[in-house]
Amino acid sequence: MVIAHNLEAMNSQRQLSIVNGTVSKKAEKLSSGYKINRAADDAAGLSISEKMRRQIRGLTKATENAEDGISMVQIADGALSEVQDMLQRMNELCVQAANGTNAASDRQNIQDEVSQLITEIDRVAETTKFNETYLLNGSLSKGGRGAYNKAINNRKLEAIKEKYEEDKKKLYLKALNGDNAGRVFSADDLNGIDGTKVIYTVTYGVNAIPSGDGKSPTQGLSGNDLVTATNLIPVLQQSIVPQAVNSLLNTFNDTFGYLQGSEIGIGLHMYNDSSSNVLASVGLQYGASKSLGFNLSVNMKTLGNGLLNATTRDNLEVTIVHEMMHAFMDEVLTNGMTGNVNGEFMKDRFPLWFIEGMAQSAAGGCFHGNPWVQGLGINKNSTEAAIASAINGTPLTSSGSGGASDYATGYLASMYLGYMAAGGNSVAQSDMSKGLDKVMKEIKDGFSLDSVIQKYTGVGLRQFQKNFGSMGASFVKKLLNVVDEGTGGVATGSYGTSTRPNGGSDILADNNPTTNLKLFEVSGTNQWVTNTYPDGYGIYVGGTATNGKGYIEGPLEIVASKRTGFGAAIHAGTDTDMNNKIHIYIDAMDAESLGVDEVDVRTEDLASISIERVALALAQVSAQRSELGACQNRLEHTVNNLGNVVENTTASESQIRDTDMAKEMVAYSNANILQQAGQAMLAQMNQSKQGVLSLIA
Repeated sequence: MVIAHNLEAMNSQRQLSIVNGTVSKKAEKLSSGYKINRAADDAAGLSISEKMRRQIRGLTKATENAEDGISMVQIADGALSEVQDMLQRMNELCVQAANGTNAASDRQNIQDEVSQLITEIDRVAETTKFNETYLLNGSLSKGGRGAYNKAINNRKLEAIKEKYEEDKKKLYLKALNGDNAGRVFSADDLNGIDGTKVIYTVTYGVNAIPSGDGKSPTQGLSGNDLVTATNLIPVLQQSIVPQAVNSLLNTFNDTFGYLQGSEIGIGLHMYNDSSSNVLASVGLQYGASKSLGFNLSVNMKTLGNGLLNATTRDNLEVTIVHEMMHAFMDEVLTNGMTGNVNGEFMKDRFPLWFIEGMAQSAAGGCFHGNPWVQGLGINKNSTEAAIASAINGTPLTSSGSGGASDYATGYLASMYLGYMAAGGNSVAQSDMSKGLDKVMKEIKDGFSLDSVIQKYTGVGLRQFQKNFGSMGASFVKKLLNVVDEGTGGVATGSYGTSTRPNGGSDILADNNPTTNLKLFEVSGTNQWVTNTYPDGYGIYVGGTATNGKGYIEGPLEIVASKRTGFGAAIHAGTDTDMNNKIHIYIDAMDAESLGVDEVDVRTEDLASISIERVALALAQVSAQRSELGACQNRLEHTVNNLGNVVENTTASESQIRDTDMAKEMVAYSNANILQQAGQAMLAQMNQSKQGVLSLIA
């Protein structure tokens, strides 16, 4: 028996120490609830758990951030709701003041209320804040957006694109020509189709006003009306209208060429009105996001028995070229066509002689000679003195009534501008078309009509209108010698008698000039088709008559907003990644930024213009509220998603870190039993050496 070392006791003591350690750890896990209380418990698990804890706690705070963002958006939206109510009231007052039954004192009383509303809109914009952050004064605006919006009447190109993308998803298009004729496309399919697309809707009405009632083109028709519609619609869609579009794009390539490759929407409206001698006309519609739509209305009653003959087709073709010229000018030279200056329509519009004269220059009027020019009593045999006298009898200064001053003298004056812009040496069709294209291109680039006339004639707009009779007589003499009995239309292929195809049987020749155009018809109930625009090009461009501020020498200037900001970035994540930022942008919503600071209802004309001012402001506030509403919805979805991530990440972290109480209780009980047994065995092993001591004794 070994005396020096009690190996049995040492072994019992070592085992007891191990059991004691186990009991201590199990007790620690049971008391703390965690199975990892120190790195030694599970080094890898601890690292993973701490990363998950960082994510959980960060996402919890991100949820609070998003909820704060929702609160901020709700405050801004509530304030804008009041602004919108005030604008609605302002709209009522403008409409009331525009009524001719009001006396001057009545309008002054209305103006007093309008002024108070303007002041209150400013106060709301300057005082609305969340946690000492001002919301509506422009400090949270998107950098540069306010200035750009103001320059294009509080609208931007991106809004137009987005609006078009939303609208076109609702439409399906049937191909009318080419290899895919008869095939139905979705609007998104157009992105994969190269070339210029002409997209139609077709509606039918009983009068000249587009009905938009969604009826099929021939619904309810019978007899000659049914024959007319059945025969005319496909001819218009597949021949006359695309040929007119193609001729304008090719003739005025510098001005309209940017439309090549885009989608050109045309609402085709067929109607019967026997009391009118109007053959066709184009209407212009402004969308809520400053988008443009065009509607070509054709009066079937002017075509007699419904079958196109040589004369009716000629008349129809030149009329449609004339009207489509209006549509293209409306889009490209919008400011001057509508007189839109600083949000006020009809304020500084092109004179009617220029609007109608340019359309006459493209189309030429009637095939059998230009009736307006013939109506002046002049022809190729007239002397220059007789021509000057005839022009002075219907001068440009009398423009505005839609009579000979606009259609006849206006045509000659527009052609003269093209002649001078081309160098003043030739009245040949090719030279005249280049000159007219040059005039419109310069206006599109931002120059006023006044500055263009000054450049090519040496006198300003007003002086030109007074002196055109003497200035242009020699030119008109040259022009009449070439045009003779032709229409004088540079885009119709019927400039003079010698250029008429097939001896004058068809002004727009049927030699298939439209193979580069893809034709579609939209299935829908709206007679308006909203156009899409190439990247980087907006509407409401082009110089006006005098730009409303005297004469200009360059393109439109974009004036910086009085305040700029960078929005409020809601951090809705745990990482530095910018994808975790949700930006909230709120443009300045004061009266000046909304364009209502100058609403004036003290005269009937001012009140009428102010209706449009308020309408634009309402659209701007609605757009901002819509953006805020979408942002709030996004934040609410973010909160829901963050909660889900936190919940599931917590569950995963719990698997790693939390104690399995049932399992640990069993292990603890087992360790307790082993501890008690170990203590008993240690006592026995210590007692086993006592027998040796008794021998010594």
